Amino acid sequence: CILTYYGMRDWFYNPDKEVGNETSYDRVFGETNLSDIPLAIGSGAILIWDTPTSLLVPALQDPLMLFHHVGMFLVAATMSGAFSGGKMIGYYYACYYFGVIEISSIPLTYVDVFHPKYKYYFEWLNHKKNVNRPVMKVIQGVNELCRIVLFLIFRGVYFPYVTFKGTIPDLWHAYNDETKQLPDGVPMWTGYFLICFVSLFALLQCYWGMLILKQIYKMVVPGDSGKKKKKKKSN
Repeated sequence: CILTYYGMRDWFYNPDKEVGNETSYDRVFGETNLSDIPLAIGSGAILIWDTPTSLLVPALQDPLMLFHHVGMFLVAATMSGAFSGGKMIGYYYACYYFGVIEISSIPLTYVDVFHPKYKYYFEWLNHKKNVNRPVMKVIQGVNELCRIVLFLIFRGVYFPYVTFKGTIPDLWHAYNDETKQLPDGVPMWTGYFLICFVSLFALLQCYWGMLILKQIYKMVVPGDSGKKKKKKKSN
């Protein structure tokens, strides 16, 4: 919620967002309207909680998610200046990548608790003796709907748009601007690293979005599975 608040505020509702950020160089290496709260909290959460739990908790041991956590931490570390003498890189986009997109994680936290992989909570939610089951089922359904809608909008569609329309072109032009030199202490590889990884994460969001759409399709058109079963029987 904290990340979403600061991300939404700085990305959508900051009237001075574009002041001093007229060029690619400014948006990548400038320091106006600087807010490092989403970046700091996001990278800390990934390092202290997300990555360790992905390694230690059996239900969370997913290689793809582990790659996501480690990769996002390296991106956060690079953007925060860990490899460039403290010079922040691409701070203009930090509030989106570490703030705005987390809006879909708010309903996900509730839905994920009762996922079948967490056997105890899943069985408790669906147990007949659970007097709160009807209400909790409704809440779960509402949260699942919100998660799907928010994910598809802010991650499945808007994430690739921001990445390929804004972030990558800005990084490329800023690092290859012949009229200006790179700031002291900023190595060239950091630009290529960020371009590569944000591209991968954009494609990953598209992949997850396609999985969600595939699940929706199966729910809306349940006849496909029945047809396949009939074909098997006829054979």
